[in-house]
Amino acid sequence: MGDGEPFLFVYEDDEDNTVCYVFIRRPLQALPFARDARLEGEWYDIISPTYGYGGPLCAKPHEQLLWEFRAEFEAWCRGANIVSEFVRFHPLSDNHRLLEGTMDIVYDRESVFIDLSRTEEELFDRYHPGHQRNIRKALKSGLEFRALEGHEALQQLEVFYRLYRATMDKVGALPYYYFSMEYLERLFSRLGRSALLGAVFLDGRMISAALCLREGDVLIYHLGASEAASLHLGTNTFQFHHIALWARRNGLRVFHLGGGHRGRDSLFQFKHRFNPEGTLTLNHGKKVHHPEVYERLVESWKHHHAQPLAESYFPAYRTPLRVRAEAPDSGEEPSSGHTPRSHGRRHVAPPELSSP
Repeated sequence: MGDGEPFLFVYEDDEDNTVCYVFIRRPLQALPFARDARLEGEWYDIISPTYGYGGPLCAKPHEQLLWEFRAEFEAWCRGANIVSEFVRFHPLSDNHRLLEGTMDIVYDRESVFIDLSRTEEELFDRYHPGHQRNIRKALKSGLEFRALEGHEALQQLEVFYRLYRATMDKVGALPYYYFSMEYLERLFSRLGRSALLGAVFLDGRMISAALCLREGDVLIYHLGASEAASLHLGTNTFQFHHIALWARRNGLRVFHLGGGHRGRDSLFQFKHRFNPEGTLTLNHGKKVHHPEVYERLVESWKHHHAQPLAESYFPAYRTPLRVRAEAPDSGEEPSSGHTPRSHGRRHVAPPELSSP
């Protein structure tokens, strides 16, 4: 999507313990007010991958190793003209705890997972009664679930893409949040069994589907689409229920659904009703590596736009214009299960389509 260049920073200590950290580096010279900030040379900021989670990964984390990693990484940032760093930590790995004390850690919201270690009967019994009714309704309506992978998914991809585009149009999503057909084709042609299309059919016609990504024993909801005229049949509830059953039968441990727009809104409640005990915290990390340059950029933003800054936005010099009071207090980029509204307009990037 043109967000920047991908980087992998690897730190190894004397005992061969390794910390890996993925991020995207973005140039600051492209900002319309960069010239006013009197930046000399090339300057950048870094963020977690835009559609997904980030933060450090470590097989055997301990305090000394993480402090050494951060010392090396922050020295690299200062030398590489990295002004600021924004991290979306992974709620399943809880890896924000690895960097406590080295940067500002900010709680954003809850996200939801389904515990697949339970029996199928236990999973269903834990659903909200409304979800249970919708699943029964879907069965009576003749809905059929299919788990599509690889070549089989590719054969249905054009149908899914049309449904996906129609869904995005219906909710008024910004153009940035539209994935391309080429992107979807790459997922299923290159990732093999790591990509799944969980689809619902009525009389042989696809009316709903969710694209999920699989790694190890975890399944993560990524994109979804539904035919609006069929929602009254309990389509989405039926779909997620059967994806969970498929994942459990294939030896997976967790199905991560993501969260809502903000707090415990209706989208969060829909997901939460699959597992009232299955909440995780989504946390963000913030760090300024060059405070003097950061402040110059902030002042240049104010002068250029002649508007007040949103106090909660980070980095502040990337604050969108006309930030609305109800905009999520979550930093600049959308995270899984989270989709900020476009500022000053009705369009949204629907979280149920973005995801994990």
